Amino acid sequence: MAGKSIAERLAGLENPDDISDSQEIWDTIKTILIIIRVLLFVAIIVISEIMEQYFFRELSLAIWSLIIGIPLFILISVAIINGDKMFNPVADEDEPTALKHPIRERV
Repeated sequence: MAGKSIAERLAGLENPDDISDSQEIWDTIKTILIIIRVLLFVAIIVISEIMEQYFFRELSLAIWSLIIGIPLFILISVAIINGDKMFNPVADEDEPTALKHPIRERV
């Protein structure tokens, strides 16, 4: 039960993918959004820890980073989920990874 050999994997790279242009563009945009989301998460933490002593409109910059950062994080996450539903319908058609009623299925 060994996996594919390196030669088979390299030969498989020559076969064209059945991915449309819109799916390839979405995959690129999704990668950028994920990187931005991770950087935003790290920036929220760093700004919250470092900028506690500075104030803007009677709130510390740590609070402002949370007020602005958390909705941005949620907005980017929703954009990624909706983009997957719109541009990558193949992912929804895959077989489910978990059984709904596993005990009934085994019997």
